[in-house]
Amino acid sequence: MAAEHAFPAGLGQAGEDRASEACSGSKGPSERRSRPGRRKRWALRGTAVAVSALAVAAVFADLSQPTTGVVYALVDRTDRPAPAFSLPEVLRPSRQLTLSDFRGRPLVLNFWASWCYPCQTEMPLLESAYRSAGGAVEFVGVDTDDTRKAAAAFLARTRVSYVSLFMPRRGPVSASYQLVGLPITVFISAGGRELGRHVGQLNAATLKAALDQAFGRQASR
Repeated sequence: MAAEHAFPAGLGQAGEDRASEACSGSKGPSERRSRPGRRKRWALRGTAVAVSALAVAAVFADLSQPTTGVVYALVDRTDRPAPAFSLPEVLRPSRQLTLSDFRGRPLVLNFWASWCYPCQTEMPLLESAYRSAGGAVEFVGVDTDDTRKAAAAFLARTRVSYVSLFMPRRGPVSASYQLVGLPITVFISAGGRELGRHVGQLNAATLKAALDQAFGRQASR
């Protein structure tokens, strides 16, 4: 950010000097003799600005690469027992599911809402990963702070086929899973231990990295 603020000041001075040149009318002999030196100074200054701009552009280009977020694919790798829950399904309210119902297979637990734009963006990736896993990894969504009608419409629109549970308001489950915002995705081992979480929207690279980090060697624990 410091470089960003430094550029306008230099460019602003250049603009003032160029403006004064344009408005000063005809120049005397001494001024005409000094112009090559001034041009050289401005050429050097322009080169420096261009180099700095390219350096900043390179930094932002590097940060924009998908692999940047892979470093932080998982946080809170506590290996603690995952908090228990008992919640009804969005589409089948009479069916109540608990954490123990998914014991025996690695579990991706995604907290989402129909009004959450990052959730809308990442859920097709989760659906694709769920289909690719072929049952080796279980995926479960938890609709949070939402209405059942809006959640059901969203699931139909996005064609998410894995189970989504309904948690219409925050309570003990959201507190135990430390939901500071949405989306949050928690990776749980087949033995019911919390292997880590991803806070915020997943992209293809971070989802793959999170799955590898969580379940590559620890899924059976």
